[in-house]
Amino acid sequence: MRLGLDRLWLFLALALPALASLIVAMPAVDLAWQVRAGEQISTTGAIPAADTFTFTAYGAAWVDQQWLAQVVLALGHRLGGWELLAVLRAGLVATTFGLVTAAALARGAAPRTAAILALAAFVLAAPALALRPQLFGIALFAALLWLVAGRRRRPRALWLAPLLVVAWANVHGSVVLAPVLLGYAWLEDLAEGADHRRSLGVLVAGTIATLVNPFGPGVWAYAIGVGTDPAITEQVAEWQRTSPFTVPGLLFYLSAVAVLALLAVRRGRLAWPAYVWLAALFAVGVWTERGLAWWPLGVAMVVAGVLVPTMPAHRPRPNVLNALTVAVIGLALGLALPWWRPADPLAGREGLLTYAPSGLAQALRERVQPGDRVFVPQTWGSWFEWAVPDARYFVDSRIELFPPAVWRDYGVIAAGGATTPTLLEVHDLRTVVAEPGGALALRLLGAGWTLVYQDAEGVLLEVPG
Repeated sequence: MRLGLDRLWLFLALALPALASLIVAMPAVDLAWQVRAGEQISTTGAIPAADTFTFTAYGAAWVDQQWLAQVVLALGHRLGGWELLAVLRAGLVATTFGLVTAAALARGAAPRTAAILALAAFVLAAPALALRPQLFGIALFAALLWLVAGRRRRPRALWLAPLLVVAWANVHGSVVLAPVLLGYAWLEDLAEGADHRRSLGVLVAGTIATLVNPFGPGVWAYAIGVGTDPAITEQVAEWQRTSPFTVPGLLFYLSAVAVLALLAVRRGRLAWPAYVWLAALFAVGVWTERGLAWWPLGVAMVVAGVLVPTMPAHRPRPNVLNALTVAVIGLALGLALPWWRPADPLAGREGLLTYAPSGLAQALRERVQPGDRVFVPQTWGSWFEWAVPDARYFVDSRIELFPPAVWRDYGVIAAGGATTPTLLEVHDLRTVVAEPGGALALRLLGAGWTLVYQDAEGVLLEVPG
């Protein structure tokens, strides 16, 4: 069997991101509680309006804007466990960068160029590609990029955009980027003298589509509030300003310099709305490390238009080596599937999840009573909320739910401060999960707490009596 080089590159643009997604473990930090919420929605038929997972925010208003993604995650887990969710992540990632490749092709790039741009975008976006509702939003963003890039060849297809925006508005707050992208398409048509009536109509319809969700305009308030909430930016590293002294930040700023240099060399190839679009994506990336996901995808589409070949490309003859490369990567994809790994009673397969201490969760299951208050590290909160749902926890990944006083107490307890035993008593906490050998574990053991379980990942402690 022989395969052309162009087709090999297009295959690589999908297969390599999928393979990497299968190999890298899924963080449970923003995943496990989403699965539990989806299960609750499926069981009750209602979107939760108040918190019931923790005791420090119990009954507090909860805008569960990501409800549709949670239902999909819960359904996937019900059908195939964490293993199927790992495959779902790989599928979403492959779809995303397949669409980025298609968008670059639609802008006139050669297949090899389009594939390289998509793979570069994958490298830059990789830290943001954990399985959580944002990944659904990223895939929908890529689909909109493809529609916008190909709107001159397939003008009627652009009317699919508002439907995608409706789905986006019910899976993730990043839907606020949809009108920005559709606005760019309209301004570009206007600047280039093309018929802009359709793109204007799609912009209006797409903006209205952001309101088609159970919270209406509240989705905008939620998205803006999360991005500007000081409690979130102080507690979560990925919501802080993007620093050039981190690997993702350094790659982001280097890519911005490279794009600026390319546009300077190829000046005159782009209309002014493209620069506004790139500036908007750059601003989002600078504002928060969580925003780095959008920059490389949007840049790939724009840069593809600058790199359009001026002469017909020479097409190498198909050869067996290309087909062999596809076969090897295909085999690697098969071997990377999670079902080959050793089984784990809670995590599905060993090494499939991170921030998911299975042994500690099983030990807690055997001792906890419904409604018991339990302290666990915030990064483990999501996992325990799913694995041991009878208990209520101190905090979890929904940072915006908890008032500053709760975070102050959490910080003292997590650090094993001198007032930790007193704070635990104030919060009526009789069970604590902590890292082994850490300050918190040592403080409580010194105060007479009982060690009831220990493994390599942590310890389970209970107050005596």
